[in-house]
Amino acid sequence: MIRQFFTVMATAAVLSAGCHTQKPVAQNDETRPVTAGSKLLKTRMATAGRRLTKDSALLSFTVTNNTSETQRFCKWETPFEPRLGKYFEVKDAQGNEALFRGAMARRVMPPPPEAYIEVPPHDSISTVVNLADNYSLTAEEYAISYTGGGVSGLQAGNKITFKLTRQ
Repeated sequence: MIRQFFTVMATAAVLSAGCHTQKPVAQNDETRPVTAGSKLLKTRMATAGRRLTKDSALLSFTVTNNTSETQRFCKWETPFEPRLGKYFEVKDAQGNEALFRGAMARRVMPPPPEAYIEVPPHDSISTVVNLADNYSLTAEEYAISYTGGGVSGLQAGNKITFKLTRQ
């Protein structure tokens, strides 16, 4: 019985000491991942060129902040980090997914402060990406939707369709 008592006390002492040696959690916005605001942001896509071909299919991606406070989101898994990750669903008219040829990345969590983009109140930011850089576009017509979410926290916006012209 005394042996069990000492075993329990030794275990409690080790656990107690472990709790006191943890690093304090930072409370400022610079080190804390913030994605709650990204749910307040809206996304919108549009084609960004008159002539879309299998080698040049430009897509504009806009994030809008309609609130009265600055919001931020993580640029990972968004077109703001253009050549890294699969964040679009690209399907032809028959529902077949276009072959993704881009790079994928494994990330260290949480995202560092430089991975975040701020959107001022009642403002928006945009970027243009070439879908042909990451997808094999062999069909004539495609439907595109943003699937990011995840780390960025951005919600899927509109779905667009477009036809490629022959070169």
